[in-house]
Amino acid sequence: MDNPPAKPDKETLIKLVKQGIEMLADRNISSIVILSSYKINSVLKDNYGVDIKVDRIGRILSSVAKNNKLKKLSTNIPKYQLQIAKVGRLEYPELSSS
Repeated sequence: MDNPPAKPDKETLIKLVKQGIEMLADRNISSIVILSSYKINSVLKDNYGVDIKVDRIGRILSSVAKNNKLKKLSTNIPKYQLQIAKVGRLEYPELSSS
């Protein structure tokens, strides 16, 4: 019987979300990419074999969107609009070292 994978810590989760966003941006052909926790989860699962709960990704994505003032789209599932040119300048949540 296989053991379930260990739950990633917050630092690892932020790094994975960052890689997922960058990968979505690299593969996008338009100047704007739509970000959602489901898309990021799918990219991470397909490319890294990492399966993280979508709600954990959503919390990180929400704080990234808030820090960078990304436009939220009016859908049932939170989605954010990101210009490809701003991907390298995104600010990610900082980890408190307390």
